[in-house]
Amino acid sequence: MALASKSLTTPKAFVAGSRPVVIRPRPQVSCKAVNDGAARRDVLLAGAAAAATLLQSNPAAAATREMPVSSLSTFQRGAQRAAFQAAAEGALKPLFGPRDANGLLALMLRDAATYDADTKTGGYDGSIFINSEELSRPENSYLKPLAGRLQQAKAAVDAAVDPKGEKISYADLLVLATKVATTQAWKEVKMKKTQTTSGGEIITTVYGTEWPVRLGRVDSATPGAAGRIPADGAPVAEIVAFMKGVGVKGGAAGAGPFTPKPPFWERPTFFIWPAACSDPAAEEARFAAEDPANFAGVKREMDRSRGTLTRTDYEVEFINHFTKLAAMGATFNPEAYLHTETTLQLKF
Repeated sequence: MALASKSLTTPKAFVAGSRPVVIRPRPQVSCKAVNDGAARRDVLLAGAAAAATLLQSNPAAAATREMPVSSLSTFQRGAQRAAFQAAAEGALKPLFGPRDANGLLALMLRDAATYDADTKTGGYDGSIFINSEELSRPENSYLKPLAGRLQQAKAAVDAAVDPKGEKISYADLLVLATKVATTQAWKEVKMKKTQTTSGGEIITTVYGTEWPVRLGRVDSATPGAAGRIPADGAPVAEIVAFMKGVGVKGGAAGAGPFTPKPPFWERPTFFIWPAACSDPAAEEARFAAEDPANFAGVKREMDRSRGTLTRTDYEVEFINHFTKLAAMGATFNPEAYLHTETTLQLKF
């Protein structure tokens, strides 16, 4: 049998001579049988046996090497980030539940909505946790207890994630906490609609909405500008005008037929603002009553979606607008939470 190509996999990396060959953790064999069509598994087992024999007969031939972050493959980077996020969310789940979802989103909104596109200041940068003045403002002070709980939770998350990596930023911590609490709230609603617990678990896991999260936000101690956020219960027209200006440069929001919509025009505002209030259902009803032309239709549409078992349309659109909010004025470090990996080198 002639092999066109072959890759042998173990949890380490091997080096033949001076040329490193990185071997990925998952077994994968790519081969082309020319004559006898031997199974890929046979090739894998034979190669693994040869490597094991070499290690047993000549342990001195093996040496470890630290692979720097700059040399990590896309696969390795993705695996490290996924492990970091899973550990962080696992630590947050016992600490935040469905009743915390609205307040956590309110913290995000109040941090992100300070972004000034003209000066590129403010925005979603965790400053609401780091700078006490920002959290003490009248529009934010009612969130102090919840912010204190999140500050305490940071220690639990930092202890849970890979010790090789850096500590989680407050901006990323709040995103993950809001996701964890919101998905638990959604699960609670779905479980009430099913006749059995097992049926509810299937709906929430197998048919759950995917919620990707980009991590790596950099914190800032500089507070965003004060006095930007409308007060709770402000007229809907005032809220809409404010949200339309978030992330938009002065004079850029025109009304022509070819003018791009701002990030948070009426429809995105319907998803974000009420969900950040203490009674989202009542706030949605107020939006539809005060401005039926812009909100009555979308409310009917989302009520239909939320009336289904999977609630897919509502959840997908909420996640899309949430993701925009979580990136508003944010600075990302592309190497955040990555660390070196120990590899094994063999000389044959």
